[in-house]
Amino acid sequence: MTRTIGIGKVNDECRKIYDIVREAQQRALEKVKAGITGKELDTYARDFITEKGYGNNFGHGLGHGLGYDIHEKPAINQRSEFILEENNIITIEPGIYIEGLGGVRIEDDVIVKTDGCEILNSSTKEFITL
Repeated sequence: MTRTIGIGKVNDECRKIYDIVREAQQRALEKVKAGITGKELDTYARDFITEKGYGNNFGHGLGHGLGYDIHEKPAINQRSEFILEENNIITIEPGIYIEGLGGVRIEDDVIVKTDGCEILNSSTKEFITL
């Protein structure tokens, strides 16, 4: 699980990026279900981030499987033809990273279900500054 928090005064672009990543993650979470490919799922978040002008700043896949290893199959990225199955445990973790400014990642772990997913994390996704 990953959450991004702001320290001190957060500029408007960082706050905007946070909101984009949060919406991209929500869009992907709404599409998780058995029968979808990793590529299709990645596309839901990636297309939204690209539409908002930050596609080149999302340099990793949307997620991956969790099990004995932290990163394992199935891959959730633009190359993955893996078809998700019920009870796969995967991460959904879009991010935007801008050199010299900062980055945002919001990650949840989910269990794939027949018609959706069960989110295993309960931490807030509200923007927090310290």
